[in-house]
Amino acid sequence: MTLMAIGRTPDIWTAGVELFGIIDWMSMLQHSDPLLQQFVKSLLGDPIKDRKVYDAASPITYIHNVTAPLLVLQGDNDPRVPKEEAIQVVDLLKKDAKVVDAHYYPNEGHGFGKMEDQIDSIRRTVDWFDKYLKNKP
Repeated sequence: MTLMAIGRTPDIWTAGVELFGIIDWMSMLQHSDPLLQQFVKSLLGDPIKDRKVYDAASPITYIHNVTAPLLVLQGDNDPRVPKEEAIQVVDLLKKDAKVVDAHYYPNEGHGFGKMEDQIDSIRRTVDWFDKYLKNKP
């Protein structure tokens, strides 16, 4: 949701934090397990026949519009949204010379199960928003 928001409506966002989000539904199909692939196809249709649907629903289509600084938080072992999705976000924004930072949590999946990682992700989020939102007009 964060990636779609900052890409499709970049003028209204000053900063963003993205947690284990999908950047490209087509790459999700390549990197996810067969059961998840079937689920994606049930939502978006056939990836070849319905390519326009996949593109319209993928934040990658809009990522070059991003102007807000973005923090990406991701589990290294996410079985639902593979780490490759987060890496794509970071790489694309860096290539565009945008402000982006990422933290990957070892031994975490989709969401953060360890209390210390939950606390760390909240601290990183608050620090990010403090840095980019405080004292802004």
